[in-house]
Amino acid sequence: MVENKFIKFVISIGVCLVAGYFNSLYAIPLLPSYFVSLKKPDFLFPASFFVPLGVIMYLLMGLTLFFIWKSDTNQYHEQQVCILLFLSSLVLNVLWFYSFFGLRSPTIGLLVMILLFAILVSTMYQTVRVSFEATLLLVPYLVVTFFVAYMNYAIVNMNPNLAFFQM
Repeated sequence: MVENKFIKFVISIGVCLVAGYFNSLYAIPLLPSYFVSLKKPDFLFPASFFVPLGVIMYLLMGLTLFFIWKSDTNQYHEQQVCILLFLSSLVLNVLWFYSFFGLRSPTIGLLVMILLFAILVSTMYQTVRVSFEATLLLVPYLVVTFFVAYMNYAIVNMNPNLAFFQM
């Protein structure tokens, strides 16, 4: 039983850190060039803040997945729905980085953020029945997602001449 939980823990953390790694492949090289060239709102943190925040967020996301997966629920179907919703949010998270940085499209990124926010709210609603700890761990993810969506919205408004996407 302990071995099984340890394996679930390692896989949960690993899956989320791999997603963060893929995101860094798009974001980090473009922070000093593309991101700096955009007009940004005054409330934005310095670029150096994003990497440590990202590591913390992906670790919390990994813990969230672990708490959902290890939950001792008699409702296997609800647990699977939670995992599916959570993994959907992780895919949308990666898609946002690809849209915003890879395609250089804050507009597509904003659309992805709206979907991500909706999926996160749905995940929290579903997860509270399976793992209260996981639901609490989703709160920082939701807050950061809201902040990034707001930042993304401001960037779209402050840079009206950006192409829909560029490669």
